[in-house]
Amino acid sequence: MTIRPRSFNAFIGVATFSKLMLNTARRMVYPFAPELARGLGVPLTAVTSLIAVNQATAVLGPLGALFADRYGNKPVLLFAVVLCFIGCLGIALFPLYGVVLAGLFLAGLAKSLFDPSLQAQIASQVPYAQRGKFIGITETSWAGATLLTIPAAGFIMSHFSWQTPFKLVAILTFVCFFLLLKLAPGPHRFHGRLSNKEKETKRLQINWKTLLKNKKVVGLLIFVFFMSLANDNVFVIYGVWLESACGMSLAEIGMSTVLIGMAEFLAEGGSALFSDRIGLKKSVLMGTAATAVTYMVLPFTASGIPLILSGLGALFLFFEFTLVSSMSLGTELVPEFRAATMAAFFAVAGIGRIIGAFSGGLIWSVYGIRGICLLSGFCSVLALAALMAGTRREPNAHKIIHP
Repeated sequence: MTIRPRSFNAFIGVATFSKLMLNTARRMVYPFAPELARGLGVPLTAVTSLIAVNQATAVLGPLGALFADRYGNKPVLLFAVVLCFIGCLGIALFPLYGVVLAGLFLAGLAKSLFDPSLQAQIASQVPYAQRGKFIGITETSWAGATLLTIPAAGFIMSHFSWQTPFKLVAILTFVCFFLLLKLAPGPHRFHGRLSNKEKETKRLQINWKTLLKNKKVVGLLIFVFFMSLANDNVFVIYGVWLESACGMSLAEIGMSTVLIGMAEFLAEGGSALFSDRIGLKKSVLMGTAATAVTYMVLPFTASGIPLILSGLGALFLFFEFTLVSSMSLGTELVPEFRAATMAAFFAVAGIGRIIGAFSGGLIWSVYGIRGICLLSGFCSVLALAALMAGTRREPNAHKIIHP
């Protein structure tokens, strides 16, 4: 299916904004975990459990990939946006712990379904030599959440209530549904209904066996597991760290995410501009090493707000550059199963984030920021070793020719 450049660019813009809404719904709970705990009348560890449940939805991403590979990516993209709308609307209208748990589960599931389908959609339309650019553009929505929407959420919470930002996200995702319905490229071809369930199950098993026998895929999955564990281990407690170490208010914590958002935006823009030129594999290896070093240095920045924020900014810059570049790398490892590969990528990343969310709250309560960063740094080193082992004696990714 051939798409006019203008139409495809419009789709990229709408998809990026849709991802911004999904990322906002997923990320709001991190910096404002103490406020949600107070609003719901529960301890902080109960909120970190909410985060873990939110991350657990990533393991369901492969189910969406099954339908995306068979029927096309557009239906999955639309379904994901609907899930986010329902989840956020429920949180806005019924501020109860059980409802928030279910709402965040739906919002997390929406992102887990949306991301691999979008990347498979881009991969099917864009040559490999330019794929880092377009995936990097859509991933600026991750930085956009911390740069724009989360600071705005902090301001809104301080003037209205902690539920109000979820109401706004619900309204905007409702609009995104109709824009995607109009602009998203349709499936190349429908292959028919699932008339033979046993045959379909066997086909799926063959797909996963193919992926798990690929040394490069296994190395990438181990890599993203440890990288995600390390990042959420820090991310889940950075709001309470800023509150306890610097006495920052709710609005100030929200505004502090601007710096993190700027760092992530630079990382995503840098990945879009430079990762294809440097080589995707080399970009990921360099970024992982820099991330590991930054984790080790971070505890020594706790002597003032500017230094702490600079350390966090550097951390998220290196981590986001590495992760976005690894996404582009993953789209070409097994080209015939792109959606399945990326769903596995996000599923394993989600498992790592679940463990990181649980470990962050526990380690913080016992060992503080030093224990947190020591574990995250060690996990980053393991991620680097896994990627190097998986891609040993392989050509640099940018030299792979798309079939």
